[in-house]
Amino acid sequence: MDNKVNADIFFWTGFYNDEDCFSWASNKAYLDMNRTMTFKETPRNDSQKEKNRIDALRKSWRDAGTKAIKDGFKSVPTDFTVWHKSICEKLIEIYGNDKLVKKENNKRTEQPAKLTYGQAQKWLNMTLKYLWLLERLELIDDVNISSFIRTHAKSFHVPLDSYILRYVAKQDKSKNDKFASSNNNELEVDFNVYWELFGSAWSHIDKVDEYYEYQKRLAEAVANTSPLEWELIHWHKALKYYG
Repeated sequence: MDNKVNADIFFWTGFYNDEDCFSWASNKAYLDMNRTMTFKETPRNDSQKEKNRIDALRKSWRDAGTKAIKDGFKSVPTDFTVWHKSICEKLIEIYGNDKLVKKENNKRTEQPAKLTYGQAQKWLNMTLKYLWLLERLELIDDVNISSFIRTHAKSFHVPLDSYILRYVAKQDKSKNDKFASSNNNELEVDFNVYWELFGSAWSHIDKVDEYYEYQKRLAEAVANTSPLEWELIHWHKALKYYG
């Protein structure tokens, strides 16, 4: 890869080749997700010491989640779905129900809350997406991660957000973007059911079985390519239509 290509990649992704690939991907994915989290621990006063204490707590939880994802790459599983479930469950367990509170009508409550499945999938799926991109660019030098990506990339999930959920639900309205089966016949899949089930807020998704059924059906609907490659093309269309 020449220096010009490298420079473009670093500019658009924010990644530089002196960074650790995994840490960059996981932390960037965390930032994609954490704006939907409402923490129970808030500074009791405005002192810098108190703010530092809270920042350290939140960093320890984030680091624990990052480690849970990274540990998952130490062995290549035979079943990606089983692996994916186990990592999401670990992320949810790390945050438990004593670190987050619910937010209703844009106001925090004192009701305890766990990390939702929607938030867990966002963190994990975006991490995989960023790592997949770096692997395609031949920038990853971690053997475990490279092996995992080469083995399971075609099974990687589409990171769900409100744009993609709405876009997929409206595919039957788009003349050019209709889903097609492998024999090019129009594929009848009613994704509106999931739109109604999940709602517009991906961070509220908590129906585990339905989440995996959605990913399975979406993979079948875009059978001519991998789900992640489909998402890379269509997310920008979704943003244009519904952003």
